[in-house]
Amino acid sequence: MMLSAQNNLAVKSFRALPNDMTASSREGRRIDQNGEVAALIRVVTTETGFTFEGGSLGIVDTKQRVSEIWVWVPHGLRRISIFHPQLGVLRDYVFPMEIEAERTYEMVLLSGQVETVVRPTVTQQFLVIRVTPKDAMVTVDGMPWPVIDGVAQKMVDFGRYEYRVEALDYHASAGKVDVNDADNKAVVEVVLRPAYGFLKIEGDQNLLSQSSVYIDNANGTEALRSAMRLASGQHKVRVVHPKYKPFEQTVTVTDAETSTVHVDLNVNFATVTLQVDADAEIWVNGERKGVRSWTGELVAGNYTVECRQENHQKTVQRMTVTAEMSGQTFQLEAPKPIVGRLVVSTTPADATLIIDGKRVGETPMQLNSIMVGQHSVRVEKKGWLPLTKSIVIEENKTLYLEETLQADGSNKPVTTVDEPVKPADPQALPAANKAHKRYFATINMAYSPAPQLSFGSGFGMLGKVGWFLTAMSNFNFKALDAKLECDADGYVEGEYPVYSGEVERTRISVMGGVLIKVADPLYARVGIGYGMRECSLWTVDDTLVRSSSDCVKGVDASAGAQLVFGSFTFSLDLVTTNFKTMEAKIGVGMTF
Repeated sequence: MMLSAQNNLAVKSFRALPNDMTASSREGRRIDQNGEVAALIRVVTTETGFTFEGGSLGIVDTKQRVSEIWVWVPHGLRRISIFHPQLGVLRDYVFPMEIEAERTYEMVLLSGQVETVVRPTVTQQFLVIRVTPKDAMVTVDGMPWPVIDGVAQKMVDFGRYEYRVEALDYHASAGKVDVNDADNKAVVEVVLRPAYGFLKIEGDQNLLSQSSVYIDNANGTEALRSAMRLASGQHKVRVVHPKYKPFEQTVTVTDAETSTVHVDLNVNFATVTLQVDADAEIWVNGERKGVRSWTGELVAGNYTVECRQENHQKTVQRMTVTAEMSGQTFQLEAPKPIVGRLVVSTTPADATLIIDGKRVGETPMQLNSIMVGQHSVRVEKKGWLPLTKSIVIEENKTLYLEETLQADGSNKPVTTVDEPVKPADPQALPAANKAHKRYFATINMAYSPAPQLSFGSGFGMLGKVGWFLTAMSNFNFKALDAKLECDADGYVEGEYPVYSGEVERTRISVMGGVLIKVADPLYARVGIGYGMRECSLWTVDDTLVRSSSDCVKGVDASAGAQLVFGSFTFSLDLVTTNFKTMEAKIGVGMTF
């Protein structure tokens, strides 16, 4: 709507000059009343004679130039008044933007006949901030703005605004924006730089798959399969395997880069052999491992090793295992028998005392160290009925046995009548000559330090020169089923077996030999035949591996002696297979 026409002052435009350094130049530099560099307003006009007022903050200085007036004002000035004696007054003109120190602005004045039109004054415009990533947070002048699909927008008053954009795992970005154009919205595009990178762990994948992987004390298994996203900076990688030394490394992850950590695990276990010279069980940290001998893996550390045997005091040993001990054999202390005391007397005396089938002496007799538990006691004397009893020996106690034998009648006096001596029967002589040739059969047992027991039987003929045959086996043929073969250190070409400690042994021996009578009741024995010893080791996945260094096949040779007491015979031989192993073989049997 047109209201009137008049002579007056007006501002055609007001703007900041971003590339104008006049306010900070030697000629244009002024210091305001606060000691700071003043802002410079270059007033464009062809008229002269103007005066300026800046309210409470005041005007720093003015200077007439060609076609313009330089006016220095303190920063933060909000409005200015301009006076002219003919052109009139422009009172309290409000700057459309914030006045900053050491910055140059341009004001274009109009004077003369102007038409005054009443129209609404535009002092607001949209401020739009577009962000990447779209879930970033936006604050303007310290106040949060809602972000929808990566856009934050509001209608704001003209002025300068400070914004800040932040997002997890990204570097924050901040800046300032001027909103002063009534016809165009202010738009800011912000793309945040990633504050993360990637980490990949490489190494023996089979071994790593059995390990626990930690990154900054959290599960880091993902880094084994693909590059794992992590915040930029330092991270601690830790890999733990029960049989290997822990691996630790600090790695620096940089923005948008992939860092790689190569893991080499060092062995932290030893394959050891534990042996005890007794039929005792071997226990390690409360876990039963085997009898007499055990070979297996122990992780480096401290262990409690026990040897347990019935009616014996267990032995306990402490041992420290290191990886360098692999392949070593440790001899353990055997359990000590728990004993009591037995005193046996008989009527009549001088009876043979037999305990658990073994002759121990003549009554009366005192046994100060007899193992606790149940035993069989037998007393024999010619002409008296044998007596058998079962007894129980208790620890540190004495058991007294006083027994009276019953006569069997053979010791009664016999009345004899003299008879004439008959002449020798010539037909009977050959039979007498044959009487010194007898046959025998034995049950045999053999032991070798492998350790290994085998059993069998023997048969032969006694004479000045006799003969014998024996067959032995441990009746365990599993060792022959091995599909793989290892060397003395347990290594298999192309394989990496982990042994359980269980061992299978097979023993077979077939032998014949000669008996030569030395003197009653002693015979010398020499034998030869075929023998075989096979040893195979179990792995944790139930596979048998043949231990070639512990296997022998070939000639079995023996030498020993045999004793004959009436109808009872006892033999003892030393047997070697291919002259590489040695075992002791005993035989007990009857003659006929």
